[in-house]
Amino acid sequence: MFYLIIIIWIILDLFTKNLALKYLQDKLNILWDFLYLQYTENSWVAFSTQIPWLKYLTIILIIAIIYYYFSEKKKIKNNNLLDLSFWLILAWAIWNWIERIFNGKVIDFIWVKYFSVFNLADSFITIWAIIYLYILLKSKNVNSKTN
Repeated sequence: MFYLIIIIWIILDLFTKNLALKYLQDKLNILWDFLYLQYTENSWVAFSTQIPWLKYLTIILIIAIIYYYFSEKKKIKNNNLLDLSFWLILAWAIWNWIERIFNGKVIDFIWVKYFSVFNLADSFITIWAIIYLYILLKSKNVNSKTN
């Protein structure tokens, strides 16, 4: 089931990026001038963060995420949502990394005024990272109350 989810979301990510390339050369307002869609190429990291050295440390960050997961996994057993969130975060991070390696950039198309430009993979990483952190914090609170 997990692999099916990943495949579907990768296809959706590719599909939306191809739509952006084809149809979003001009700005398309969605919510006044606050939220709009427009094709852009992002050679930086997530949410167009322009920290040059972070771009090259992506693989180290991915390894750190894996290490942290497995060290915390020993403390939190049998939590399928924690496992799912971790693997989805990792899959989308690796997917963006692969796209950046082969293309030198990723395609972004969702613009939020005063914030940034991003794509679906960035959104999915963020949503599942919040879920992942919530589970970790909740389990730490439960463990600290029982000790």
